[in-house]
Amino acid sequence: MPAARFDTRPLRKFHWWRFQLVLAVIAVCVRLVLWVLHIQGNFGATLVGTFVTANLFLVLVLLIQPYFGGLPRQQKWLWYLLLLVPFGGLANLLSEILIYLLFIPRSVSFWQSYQEDAPFGLMITLVVGITAFAFDESQSHLKEQNERLQSQVQLGLMERQTHQSDLQQAHDIQVHLLPRETPQIPGYQIACAWQPARSVSGDYFDVLELAKDKLGLCIADVSGKGMAAALLMANLQASVKAFTQDGQASSESPAALCAKLNTALSNNIAPGRFVTFFYGILDSSTRTFRYENAGHCLPLLVHADGTIDFPAAYSGVLGLFSHWTYADREVKLRSGDVLILMTDGVLEASNKDEEEFGYQRLINSVDATRGEGVHAIRQRILADVTAFCSNHFQDDASLIVVTVD
Repeated sequence: MPAARFDTRPLRKFHWWRFQLVLAVIAVCVRLVLWVLHIQGNFGATLVGTFVTANLFLVLVLLIQPYFGGLPRQQKWLWYLLLLVPFGGLANLLSEILIYLLFIPRSVSFWQSYQEDAPFGLMITLVVGITAFAFDESQSHLKEQNERLQSQVQLGLMERQTHQSDLQQAHDIQVHLLPRETPQIPGYQIACAWQPARSVSGDYFDVLELAKDKLGLCIADVSGKGMAAALLMANLQASVKAFTQDGQASSESPAALCAKLNTALSNNIAPGRFVTFFYGILDSSTRTFRYENAGHCLPLLVHADGTIDFPAAYSGVLGLFSHWTYADREVKLRSGDVLILMTDGVLEASNKDEEEFGYQRLINSVDATRGEGVHAIRQRILADVTAFCSNHFQDDASLIVVTVD
């Protein structure tokens, strides 16, 4: 029979008084039953018998707990019921002695009183004995449940703290993957903005120095959200850096870069994942912008005369099919033009009426600040989008703004 540590829980003041209230309710119920059955009796004797017997059984529970505490509940009940009969006889005898001294006239012998009260005493013994054990079992069960719940809550808090710490570290790493300083070339001003919807982002943008008069501009959106998207974004960033610094055609041709990235991702990306990607080369010597768009949202080109262009290309996204082909496109840039590259988190930011920010509001933001320089335009767009969606971004929002001097 397994031993268990001596348990004093039933003696705690709060538990003890609650148990006494339960006994008082039992005594009242027994007295009501006897009254309905027209059985004469003394309510005080009922109370004394109930309290004495039950509290003696409470002592029994404490005595057997060190020996039966480790057993399953069914086995504990079996052993307790076996001990209930002899201990109940003793408890009944002690309570009857007290009742005789307090309520029975001396003209009646003790044994006569004991024999008359034996059926009632047996009923009280069984009821309060089982009640005492059930009370202690319920307390033990509740405490075990509370301990398990507290353990689960503590574990959940520790996991949450670990998760938050991991996310913060991932965020810090991701920030360092994005350009800290934006390279510039003569004749242009370039500024970037990034607004992640969560701690980590699936957006990627970069401004790459290719030559003294050329910059590579890329912006991408990885499918999905969270850590998986952030890991794929980091892989994409590393691949772009490698392919634009290898001295081959991919550093000069947006289409060649997209083809290389698509092959690399298709062979390694998880099924169902893909990347929308836009890459363009800004050439200050020819004042051209050569680009390819792999399934990304269209850039916005606002000309100095107020006309609007959407440099278009409809090539396939990266990572789904390795055989997709890509082609270079080119657009001329003139003084006063403003070129905006963005992810769909900017265009699809929604207000409370489920309206999207869209291209027209983006054009309005550019028109409101186009004469104030690239940083004013970037700040105005970000402020307008943030106000429009009440700072509740459902998707990551990234932005590259280029102005032509």
